[in-house]
Amino acid sequence: MILKEQIMLTAFDLFSEHGIKNVSMDDIARSTSMSKRTLYELFEDKETLLMQCLSMSYNKMRVYMKQLESEPITALDVVMLFYEELMKRPRWFNKKFYDDLKRYPKAMQKTEEEKSRFLKKCIKLLSRGAKEGVFEPNVNFEIVALLAKEQAKMIRPSDALSNHSVAEVYNTILFAFLRGISTEKGIAILDRYLQKHIHKQLD
Repeated sequence: MILKEQIMLTAFDLFSEHGIKNVSMDDIARSTSMSKRTLYELFEDKETLLMQCLSMSYNKMRVYMKQLESEPITALDVVMLFYEELMKRPRWFNKKFYDDLKRYPKAMQKTEEEKSRFLKKCIKLLSRGAKEGVFEPNVNFEIVALLAKEQAKMIRPSDALSNHSVAEVYNTILFAFLRGISTEKGIAILDRYLQKHIHKQLD
C-alpha cells in the first residue's frame, strides 16, 4: 500500500509539473524505479492512475479541512490556514494540467463534483464566520462562494500581471476579497495573516 501511494505521489507531481498528456506510464515507471509491467499490475491505465491521484489529493484536503474545523479557531482562520496549505500544491498554478484534465472525462467529472462539494463547504464556513462575528452578517454567502469559485478558474494571472508572482497575485486577491466581507474583528485576524505573509517574503 505504501508503494502504491508513493507511485501516486510521484505521478501527481509529474502531472502537475509537465501536464498530464506529456507524462507517459514509461516516465512514471522510470521515476519510481520500477518496471512498466509492475506499474500496470497496480494501475490499469493512466486515467485509472490519475483518478486515484485525484482521490488521494481530495481526501487529504478533506481530512485537513475537518481537522481545522475541529480546532478552537474562527472560520476565517480555517479559510486562511486551508488556503496556505492549498498554495503549497504546484498543480493549482499549472494551466496545462487543467487543459489536459479535460481529455479525461471521469477525472474531469470527479473534479467538478469536488468543486461542488467545496462550494457548499465554503457557504457553511462563511455562515459560521458571520455567527462568530468575523464576517458581516448581511451578505449573500452563496454569491460570495460562487464568486470565489469563478475567481479560482483564473489558474494563472493574465499577462498584465506578469511582473508579479502567482502567489502574490492570489494573496492580494484573497485578502482584498475577504476584507470586503469582514467585520473589524475579522480584519484584525486578516492583518495578522498579512503580516505573516510579508515576513515570509522578506525572509
